Amino acid sequence: MKKSAERPVINARKINKMRCIVGIVICSVVVVLTAVSFSLNITDYYSEKTPEAGFGTLRMFTTLSNLMAAIAAFVCLPFQIDGLRRDKYKLPSWIVTILFIGTVGTFLTFVVALSLISATQGIEYAMVHNSNLFMHTINPIFIALLFTLVISDSHIGFRKSLLAMIPITIYAFVYFIMVFVVKQWEDVYKTNVFIPWPVSLLLVLSLAFGLSQLLRFLHNNTHRYVERNIARYYKESKDYEYPRVTEAIAHLAKVEAAFYHEGDDIYIPTDIIALLSERYSASVLPIDIEYDIYLENYLAAIKAAKE
Repeated sequence: MKKSAERPVINARKINKMRCIVGIVICSVVVVLTAVSFSLNITDYYSEKTPEAGFGTLRMFTTLSNLMAAIAAFVCLPFQIDGLRRDKYKLPSWIVTILFIGTVGTFLTFVVALSLISATQGIEYAMVHNSNLFMHTINPIFIALLFTLVISDSHIGFRKSLLAMIPITIYAFVYFIMVFVVKQWEDVYKTNVFIPWPVSLLLVLSLAFGLSQLLRFLHNNTHRYVERNIARYYKESKDYEYPRVTEAIAHLAKVEAAFYHEGDDIYIPTDIIALLSERYSASVLPIDIEYDIYLENYLAAIKAAKE
């Protein structure tokens, strides 16, 4: 007996429902905390007359990366809410990519704050002082968990992962020009304290690349895990154990129709139908016939619900 057969089959719909709920909670927390901390920084609530106070906060990579991640989390929310309502969960790949870029940026701030900034200014200041608690600690951890464990809809390839390096590279060069060439900014990240700043630049970019690959690896592992379990559900679950594939597809259509709301677009879940077809070895049945069976039963179930 195969090992996969020994493990219990996880209900794919429960997986997606859990992802929707957890995603809504984490995205909401990230958006709120970012909005609060950014507003406090802009309004000089902390009354610290530093170059980073007020609109000077926009020169900080911490602020910029948190804003990008919060925007991505905000864009995720409508899809997660709709996924919970319709018992589906699928994010467009471009949203996953934007979240990946924001996650790499915020997690880089977490690592830098925990190491370099803590070494020069103390861990309490770096990790819990004022808005640092949100932008250096809570947000990076929450966003990393969101991206690696919840938002697993799209595989991140190596070439796509290099996109995360673009904002970091641009900021790094702007920072070093403003600090060490034109000398208009203070070296708040202490990049020239222990080692020469060109070495710091190389180390920061190397660290960002390493973190991007680590986060990509964790995300892709979750993606494969979720995809495997969803496939197992439709190929092995007793919920779809019927004599013929046509009956399994009809059952799928009735389940999906139960979540139909007036005005919703009707679509055919071709990926799931393909899994059911594989389960029943129904390659001799034309795929367009399978789609017709699904659509006929889906529309019939909607009509019966209205009567």
